[in-house]
Amino acid sequence: MATWNFEWLTLKGDQRAGVRHQDDYQQLSSIFVQLAPDVLAFQEVDSPEALARVIPTEAYNVYFSDRYAALKDSTQSQQLTGFAVRKDWKVDDPRDLRQIALPDFFGVPSLRYGTYVVVTPPNQEPIHILSIHLKSGCFKQTHASRSCKKLSKQFGALADWVIAHGDKNILIAGDFNRYISDKQDPYWQQFRQTLLENTSAPTDIVNVTQSVRARCKARRYNWRTQTWNQVMYSRLVDHILVSESLASQWQYSYQHHFAYHRVMNYRLSDHCPVVATFKASER
Repeated sequence: MATWNFEWLTLKGDQRAGVRHQDDYQQLSSIFVQLAPDVLAFQEVDSPEALARVIPTEAYNVYFSDRYAALKDSTQSQQLTGFAVRKDWKVDDPRDLRQIALPDFFGVPSLRYGTYVVVTPPNQEPIHILSIHLKSGCFKQTHASRSCKKLSKQFGALADWVIAHGDKNILIAGDFNRYISDKQDPYWQQFRQTLLENTSAPTDIVNVTQSVRARCKARRYNWRTQTWNQVMYSRLVDHILVSESLASQWQYSYQHHFAYHRVMNYRLSDHCPVVATFKASER
């Protein structure tokens, strides 16, 4: 199982960070082939055509957020969530977790949906999986900014979803835009407390990426100087959460660190993929 925010994987050319050439796609594809996950939860992908530059579609089926149907003809690039799953795995594709997008009074969502699939590995029980990309701008602070208020509501929507599926195998993967691995992070603590205080059936979620070492080398575009700057992200915002039933099958997790020469010579992403290995997914 892996999660990867591709940073504007798009063919439309309207995003400076999304301008990539054939060599760049080949590098991204070689990294994906090296990781060879059974399931990839992806974020910031505009279209199946863009994803096909990275994912070998002869080996994987792709499932996009329900938002894609409404946005596919847009001339502007979109940040969509979704999955790529090995073709020999059974997949059901229910409706997205739209509540995480915080619909307004008229039902119009302002943020990204959580893509929801039910994956059944060969000879295993079904797993209910979300690919998410939460609100940016509240990485650690807890002040009452608009970003933090929205992120707090999103964690509440996630808790409601977990409670509704609490008797099933659950996995939530993606870009949380929050350092929930930090000791005693209040958003993470409140999320788990809500689950444990559920009166119908207390449940718990385990962050199997809690101790992953983050050392993601990347390049970030500076609009003021119009140059690319090298950066090192030493704190994790991409996580994989699982129910206790899956945590017992978890073996290890890690962040794939891009090689220095790849970062300097190719347009990759400002997120390094995060991988979790489970006994159920051994091949």
